Amino acid sequence: RDFVPVLQAEGCAIYLGTKKLTSHPHRSLLEHWHAKEAKDYLQQRHGFQTDTLTCIYWQALRYALKKFNPHRRATAVKLLHRHLPTYDKLFKQGRIVMSATCPRCVQSAETNSHVFCCQNPEAVKQRKEDWLLLWKELYRARTATIIERTWKQKLSSLLAISSGENIVDSLPEAHGEVGSLLHRAVQEQNEIGWEKLLLGISSTTWKSLQDLIDSNNPHRPKRSASDWMNSVSHQFLKFSLRCWKQRNIAIHGATRNEQRKISIQRARERITQIYEHPPQLAPQFRSIFAVPLDHRLKMPLQAAEQWISLIMHQAKVTSHNLRVLLQHHKPMSSHLRTMRREARNQAKDQRLPPTPRKAHSQTDEATPLCAAMQVYPGTQ
Repeated sequence: RDFVPVLQAEGCAIYLGTKKLTSHPHRSLLEHWHAKEAKDYLQQRHGFQTDTLTCIYWQALRYALKKFNPHRRATAVKLLHRHLPTYDKLFKQGRIVMSATCPRCVQSAETNSHVFCCQNPEAVKQRKEDWLLLWKELYRARTATIIERTWKQKLSSLLAISSGENIVDSLPEAHGEVGSLLHRAVQEQNEIGWEKLLLGISSTTWKSLQDLIDSNNPHRPKRSASDWMNSVSHQFLKFSLRCWKQRNIAIHGATRNEQRKISIQRARERITQIYEHPPQLAPQFRSIFAVPLDHRLKMPLQAAEQWISLIMHQAKVTSHNLRVLLQHHKPMSSHLRTMRREARNQAKDQRLPPTPRKAHSQTDEATPLCAAMQVYPGTQ
């Protein structure tokens, strides 16, 4: 770009290199100062390459996040960076001691990607309803048919949802410039990841493809391709947040009363499990069986959760102390070898006299040598 000078009426201006900032200087400066840290984090967290970062349409993601209120925006950011409190993450952090298995389907670990493909019947039913609602919104945004079919074909397998169409009929057909743009968009989205499309992270080529199709349409929509891309990213993020919300409702309940009942039931199940399989505790800690199980099950929710946390803490302390003892403890075989070596060294240092039997044997061995010296007196 050509250098834009400071106008006489401005008095002063802010430049980033040769680029002159004319709006949002605070946000532009923050983005410029933290650009390297943000790129390093995205490459480390999501595995993006440098070329991949340049082909992502970040403006649409920013628009989609700004459309949410602060609470949902925070959840969306956790969803983007795989920081949602799933059972797998809580289990790795030590906040859940049972297992990382999904509590809905009880088949595999509940990761961030598992939330979108859980095989629980209720989860599949709700996901299909949200899937249909998503495509209704994309149809209202006048998404091109070829883009819609491509996305359905790629995303239905990730969500474990059948598209309801024949595989041959669902394959998109495009020729010429539209076909080349479609091939390029699919290739770039493959590098980004199709699961990222559900989070609003898409390639810029989709916008170019939609713009090309709109320009050839005699009834071109009034909205621009950029507005369409912003709406698409927002709808995909809404779909992902609905999946997470339904998961929370199924696990924790919809109302406060349901949440309290579920929490009490889980605390009692955990207490019963501790009594059936008691952890190993150090002697200084109070025995678990000092209070009967019936009395433990009658405790209120807060007291039950505190007791479970106390037992888990005592079990960790016991395990830690045991590891420390094992690190400083030598195996018995090494002890015996050390004791033998020290006994031999002490025997050499003290120069103990030989036993009578050993002295007699040494005398018998020296007799032939003395006789030989008498036979050959010249031998020295």
